Amino acid sequence: MNKFRISFIITILGLFFLSYGCQNEQAPVSKEKVTTSNEIKTLNIRPKEFQRIVGWIDDENVLVQLRKEGKVTFERLNVFNGKQHQIYETSHVISEVIISPNRDCFLIYSAESKDKAALDVISMAGSRMSTKQVKPQNIEFSWNQDDQNKMFLTTFDTDWNYQVFQLDISSGNLVQLNTDSPFVSWYSDNLFIFNQKLSPQKDRGDLYLEDIRDKTIKNLVVADVYKFAVSANTLLTMEPSKEDKSMVYNFRTLGFQSYYQYEAPRVYDELGTFFPFYDLNVEEESFLTFEPYESKKLKDHGGEFKLVKVNPTEKKKETILELINNEPIVTSPNGKYCLYGYLFDQIIDLETKDISYLIQHQDKMY
Repeated sequence: MNKFRISFIITILGLFFLSYGCQNEQAPVSKEKVTTSNEIKTLNIRPKEFQRIVGWIDDENVLVQLRKEGKVTFERLNVFNGKQHQIYETSHVISEVIISPNRDCFLIYSAESKDKAALDVISMAGSRMSTKQVKPQNIEFSWNQDDQNKMFLTTFDTDWNYQVFQLDISSGNLVQLNTDSPFVSWYSDNLFIFNQKLSPQKDRGDLYLEDIRDKTIKNLVVADVYKFAVSANTLLTMEPSKEDKSMVYNFRTLGFQSYYQYEAPRVYDELGTFFPFYDLNVEEESFLTFEPYESKKLKDHGGEFKLVKVNPTEKKKETILELINNEPIVTSPNGKYCLYGYLFDQIIDLETKDISYLIQHQDKMY
């Protein structure tokens, strides 16, 4: 999905998550894993307290964001037995929360006032590992999968002018990078890749590779792509097909060699090519995405898709669900379950193909 469109969604969601009070650290939470049944449990959480599920901590537990007594709290929650443990709480306005690649901590981007914001990294035990004061603004984050101490921050102003910074989390050092594109992602501990387009309105661009330590060398790695994603040892590029009615998901090795291509109908809206939500779980050799039934202009984004699971190594595709809405998805580390929805309040069992609500469902949450 277009980065601008995702930023808009994040901003809207952030407006829901307002709260007041003071910030506290909580007692460490035991990391002991409890063996449970594989039946998803609807959680005993009041709808007015629930804000969203951030993502997976491990195969059984998720990080949930709640609003209690004027404060935002973050809790570890077991989706099979319903057990909850509070991790952290704050009175700040929450704009974004991101779980680290190793899932042992999470980043909170929050505003204390209209002129003061902070980036806090919190361990899953509840301790604040680092904090950095920043100006309140629209920020997108890219966490380094090989070195969790590194992160890219891309800021946008109201005219969508951008700046890219590298953050050293442990020291708090923030260094601006002179990149040719706001569409950047880490490729290794020191290499990063970016999609250079002639303008933000253009559908396609060229992928370049640079070394954070020596930016005098810029290598073209893939030409003419819509979007890209990096996960473990795989580079996924979304590219135009020979036919305008299709697009190609191209799975590439670390050396940029294609080892599998998956073609799907291309749909579009007023902003150009429309990219359904997807999730790439390389460890489990799984790629999930919403596939349109035919190439056409979208009137809305609901009910026009099927959820498909692709195994690029075995070159297999399986339809999980038919006639389903295109909404955010993220698989569990073991690849058996999938959080689904703009609030991640549903779970899809990828084996039984059942959908369960984690929170008592209401048509109007707020």
